[in-house]
Amino acid sequence: MPTYHLTTLKINDKTKFLEYAEKARPLLEKFGGEYLAAGRASGSLEGDAIEGPIVLTKWSDTQKLRAFWDSPEYSRLKSLRSGAVTVHSTILES
Repeated sequence: MPTYHLTTLKINDKTKFLEYAEKARPLLEKFGGEYLAAGRASGSLEGDAIEGPIVLTKWSDTQKLRAFWDSPEYSRLKSLRSGAVTVHSTILES
């Protein structure tokens, strides 16, 4: 069953964040992740729309997502984004 990872962001330092994002994409794909969408909410059908950028990725399973997230390679990248962005992460298993 696929697993989806929804990440909402509050960017504090765009330059530093873009450096992180440029390096994160190939690593995510190396671990089997697939970007499905990235952007800002264009509205809401009920309640308030999510503010800030949103990233949605797809994984074959939660173990692959966690292997990426907990990997030494990604730990180094997370240090690049430190202070540049506030991240809220949600795992959705289907």
